[in-house]
Amino acid sequence: MRAIIVPTDFSNPSKNAARFALNLAIWLKADLHLCHAYNIPVESPMMGEVPWTLPGLPDVKKDTEKALKKLAKALETKENILQDDDPALFRPAITWSCAQTDLVTLIHDTANSTKAILVVMGMTGSGKLNRLLFGSSSVKMINESKYPLLIVPHDHRYRKIEKIAFATDLSKRDQKTAQSIARFAEYFDAELMVSYVTGFSDLVNELVYLHKKDEFIKNIEGKVTYLPIEVVGVNTGLGVLRYKDVDLVVMGHERKSFFERLTTGSHSAALARKVQMPLMVIPEGLPCSSDTINDQIKYCRPFF
Repeated sequence: MRAIIVPTDFSNPSKNAARFALNLAIWLKADLHLCHAYNIPVESPMMGEVPWTLPGLPDVKKDTEKALKKLAKALETKENILQDDDPALFRPAITWSCAQTDLVTLIHDTANSTKAILVVMGMTGSGKLNRLLFGSSSVKMINESKYPLLIVPHDHRYRKIEKIAFATDLSKRDQKTAQSIARFAEYFDAELMVSYVTGFSDLVNELVYLHKKDEFIKNIEGKVTYLPIEVVGVNTGLGVLRYKDVDLVVMGHERKSFFERLTTGSHSAALARKVQMPLMVIPEGLPCSSDTINDQIKYCRPFF
C-alpha cells in the first residue's frame, strides 16, 4: 500500500501538517506514516513537546515513541470524526517510526520502505523556508528529495482541493510534470491552472508565445485552464495566485534559483506571506520502474 510520509517534531505547525496530510490520504487512498529523527547527545533541552535533558538521554527513544503514539491517536480520533460524517470515505492506516539519524536520511529510508507518494512538512510562522521546523534539513529536503514534497503553512487549515496552480515556464520538461500533476488533480476532481508569468519577449513574439502555450496545454488531460500573469518577476507572480482562489501551488524542483532566493534575503518572508498557501515541490527526473505501484507503471508518472 502506498503512503504519505509526515516528518514531525511534535510542534503545532507539524501537527497541523499531519492533519492536512490525513485529509490528503483519504482522497488519495493512501496510508499515513509519521516519522521523527532524533540525535544523541542533543544540545536543545526541548524539541516540540518532548523534553530531552542530559540525565534522560537514554530515554530519548522511549519519549519519542510515546509522543508519536499520542499524535497517531489524535489523528485516528480525527479520522473517526470524518468517517462518522461520511462512512464511505477511505480509511488510511496510521503508522509511525523513529530513528537516531538525520531527518533527510530517515525520510528517504522511510519513503523507500512504504512506497511513498508524497512527503508533507509544516512551515513555521516566520515565512522562510529555512525555518521549516527542522532547520537546515528542510532546505536539504527541497534540494535532495526524491519524492514530491508538500510544504504546509503553519496556520493553513485543510479544505477540499478544487484548484491547483502550476507555476511553469512552458518548457517540455515542465509539460511532463504538468501531466503528473493533472493525474494528482483527478483524485480531487480539481482544476489544474497552468500559470505562466509573461515577459517582454512574449509581447514582441506573440505568435511564438501563443504556439508554445497551446502546445504545452494540449497534451494535458483533465480540467485544465491557463492563467497568464502579466507582472514583473516570478516572485510577484506567485503573490497574484493568492487572489485566484487557489488551494495548492506546485513548482518543479529544478527552479533552484527560486528556492535560493526564497530561503535567503530580506524579501523572502514577504513573499511567503503573499502566497500563504500549500506549496508542492516536484523533483526532476523521478524514477519509474516495475517495482512501483500500478499507476506509476501505467502512466510512467511516479506517485500520482
